[in-house]
Amino acid sequence: MSSKTPVLFQIGWNACINCGACVAICPQEAGFISDFDTIAVDRPCDIACMLCEDICPVTTITHTEVHSAKAKK
Repeated sequence: MSSKTPVLFQIGWNACINCGACVAICPQEAGFISDFDTIAVDRPCDIACMLCEDICPVTTITHTEVHSAKAKK
């Protein structure tokens, strides 16, 4: 079983319509929410399922992979 590389999400705040779809579909624990009621952008997501990117109606969620010694455990 391979594990996915953790990712850090970015949100284009000027385009985000705060619809809540990303939070509603996210399988992370309830605390994985930003101060703006979107998915967290300040900590890595170790699930990296990308459901939030897929469901965003304005396609403003992007990600970068997190490459660190800690993430490779």
